[in-house]
Amino acid sequence: MASAPISVPLPGFTEIYKRGEPEYDEHCYQYASSSHTHGIIQPKYIIYPRGDDEVIKAIQYAKANKLAVAIRTGGHQYSGASSTYGDNIQLALSRTYDNFRWENTECTLVTFGVSFSLRIFHKKLAARHRFVPHGQCSHVHLGGHVQTGGYGQLGRSFGLLADHVQKIRIITADGQPREIRRTVEEDKDLFFAVLGGSPGNFGVVTHVTIRVHRDEDHPHSRGLKILYPYDRDRLKRLLDVMVEMANDKSFPADYDYCLTMLSANSLILPSFSPDLDEIMRVEHPEHFGQNGRFGWPPMIIVYAQWANLEGENQPYDKTFFEKIKRAGGVTQIPFLGIRVDDDRHQPLSQLTGHWIFRNVREFENPYIKRTFMSNSQTLVEDDWTTYVCDRIHEIEGNPFNGCDLSVQMQHFGGDNSRVYQNNDGSTAISWRDSHICCVLDCFHRGYPSARKIAEEWQKENDKCVGHTDAKFCKEDRRVLWGSHDLNLDQEQDHYFDNAHAVLPETKYERLCAIKKEVDPDGLFTPNGFCVGAPPVAAAVSNDVEELKTKLDLGHTARRALSAIGKTFPTFRAPFLEEELKKADTSIAAADSRVQEQAKFLATMCSDREMAAKLRRRRADATGGEVQRREVYWVSS
Repeated sequence: MASAPISVPLPGFTEIYKRGEPEYDEHCYQYASSSHTHGIIQPKYIIYPRGDDEVIKAIQYAKANKLAVAIRTGGHQYSGASSTYGDNIQLALSRTYDNFRWENTECTLVTFGVSFSLRIFHKKLAARHRFVPHGQCSHVHLGGHVQTGGYGQLGRSFGLLADHVQKIRIITADGQPREIRRTVEEDKDLFFAVLGGSPGNFGVVTHVTIRVHRDEDHPHSRGLKILYPYDRDRLKRLLDVMVEMANDKSFPADYDYCLTMLSANSLILPSFSPDLDEIMRVEHPEHFGQNGRFGWPPMIIVYAQWANLEGENQPYDKTFFEKIKRAGGVTQIPFLGIRVDDDRHQPLSQLTGHWIFRNVREFENPYIKRTFMSNSQTLVEDDWTTYVCDRIHEIEGNPFNGCDLSVQMQHFGGDNSRVYQNNDGSTAISWRDSHICCVLDCFHRGYPSARKIAEEWQKENDKCVGHTDAKFCKEDRRVLWGSHDLNLDQEQDHYFDNAHAVLPETKYERLCAIKKEVDPDGLFTPNGFCVGAPPVAAAVSNDVEELKTKLDLGHTARRALSAIGKTFPTFRAPFLEEELKKADTSIAAADSRVQEQAKFLATMCSDREMAAKLRRRRADATGGEVQRREVYWVSS
């Protein structure tokens, strides 16, 4: 595909990969690549900057050529929103900012670069017997994690990772690094937007300073981590305990409780303990093959802890943990050979490590994702636990449907919850009054029948939110860290509440105003899942960029076919002639669709500048005209 003239040539970078070149696919891959394959995760250039100088150089290049910049730290964004397409570029920060510095002698204030994974970050804190609330996925990096809140197992007792942020260093669209502080009045808007406004939309976050907690302030803390073979009734009993907990608004903040359910042979279930074979041979002999090797059955994992928030003189009440154990039953399997039980004190810096998954993902297959929050106080009356367990068993009860589940439920709510109490309006994080978070991810094995089953299953699950008869929540509440949409403007009401909004301006409108101030040209608007993407335009721009990628692929196919024909002249007919016709048809169809979409967008946008931008987009897509003969076929 011929491109529109570049006003400023690409400068030199230490490490860069271009679409179509060797090794590009390896570096383009991220978590969502298995599921979003239609041009969404296809930046023209992937740049691994070696510090501020190369980040700023990339920003200047993008501005000069009217391109957009996507920011990726770990690449764990579920709908691919940390990537881009067309001629846009992606900054991959997984190795750019990896410095770590304690800011005081007490080691309660630390500054770190966004390139750390949660696993490495936890190890650095635990080495000083320090901890902070964070998520479970070991390969999630801190850049995206902190900007989407940093939800995790310590939510009720300590709040979110973002609640602990004191200072942020960010490079904005003007190419200038700046520091913004929680307590500085003139920084409050941008601080608010960066934490919960949608990651990477307001600039390149490089470093974050946070307050951390000390083990010695919680000398009697306890934890509970149990593995149970999946059973539909067992899962319901364990969920009933969670709903009972959620219905008690005065439940102590010391307690956190989370359940994970995984289909058979999940990647995050390695060999856990030397005595596992004997335990499972008795409980589930059907999972041992003729060679005597064990294969993981579907499992339930329990995570719970008591944080001892009041310190030395606070007595431990084991009633809640005993209730969980009774609901689960007698079979308890050590996790990684370690039995995390509440019969003794375990430092919170150790417990946060026990909560981390070791592997990158649950299953290798494509997935269809759902994450919902609920503030319902009628889950018992609505019999939600029966409903959701039946939904889960619809997939799990049929081992031949080609689908696997990764399900997680966690209680975050109550009047004493730090997630709720920390809702002071300093961040844009929404739905803090929610009680339970429900993640329902359905992985399918790629073939059409399995995908259809997964799609239909999720469509039915969608009925549990967003209407007066909904069993889980009357509103449709979603979270940025678990997004399953591609158009943020269209779905804004699901991701942003109006807590602390100064009406009539909504929280989302405030975010758009901040975005316009710090990024007036939309430099950090690389896809439709961005704050401030133009209404309607955001929805269709994804399609346009996907079609641009198809055009590019069509011309690439032509070049490859031409090369084959020149090298092997006798091999070219009739097979290659037919393939060339297919390539030309694909190019023409994609180009026609690009024209239609660009015209549609132009009619929807009264702003002249937007219309001009769309004309440029059209020129970018086709190089000014359809270059069918960019590579000529040479007959022998």
